[in-house]
This record gives sequence, C-alpha cells and structure tokens, in this order.
Amino acid sequence: MKKHDFKIKVLEMAKKKQEQIINDFKSRIEDLKNSEIMINEDQYEYDQQSLDSSTNDMINHLADELNFALDELNFLQKMQVGEKPLDRVSLGSIVKTNKKTFFPSVSLENFSVNGQELFGISGQAPLYQLMKDKKVGDSFEYKGERYKILEIY
Repeated sequence: MKKHDFKIKVLEMAKKKQEQIINDFKSRIEDLKNSEIMINEDQYEYDQQSLDSSTNDMINHLADELNFALDELNFLQKMQVGEKPLDRVSLGSIVKTNKKTFFPSVSLENFSVNGQELFGISGQAPLYQLMKDKKVGDSFEYKGERYKILEIY
C-alpha cells in the first residue's frame, strides 16, 4: 500500500476511533442520568440530594470531556492528507521511530491500521513538542526513552 493511501486509512481510522470515544461518553452520561432516576425513587430526601450533587458533578465532568472529544473530532475532520512527502514532523504526519509509530493529531493513544500499531498524540502533548519539526535521523528523549526518527510521511 502506498504511503499516501496508508495515511488516508490512518485518518479514517482516527475519525472512527474518536467517534467511538464520543459515543462512549454519551452512553456514560445517559447511564448516569438513568441510574439517577432509578435511585431517586428509592432514596430518602437527604441521600437523594447528596447523590444528585455527586451525579451532576460527574455528568458535568463527562460533558466537558465529551465537548473536548467533539473538538478533537472536528480537528480530524478538517485535516487534509497531502500527496507531497513531508521532511519534518508536523500535525497529520506519520512518524516512524525505533520504538513506535506516531500519528500527531489528537490524543487517541493506541490504534491499529492494516495491522500496524500507531499512537495518536495531541499537538499539545509534551511528546509531540519534543518531536515537532525534527527530520529523519533526528533523535529526541521522552521519559528516559530515546527515540530516533526513521521515517516521516
């Protein structure tokens, strides 16, 4: 498979993984709302109020995470895969190192495309900041691990 075609697949898979993350957040929020309704029917007033507050806090936290995930999906949807080979690490590139293959884009962590494991990292991640603008042959160190860039496309 050509590198350009692989990058297209990587971006498609990243979007699917991000959509799954979003769906998981939505399900967790819905489950909390449903469990709150069931519990409220069986609880005393005092317990109900403390549970409501705790559950609402959790729902608000998950809603914040959901909004962040939606922003990341929006970022992925705007991303373009160019034909031109890249000579430096940038957002949207595939970065093969001696340790892992990275997809600087959004924080997806591990995912697989055509049997190849990739690690999606955010543009704000300290790891990305260390590799940003580096070229093939350059090295960087993160958490005591030394990474050498073998390929960028």
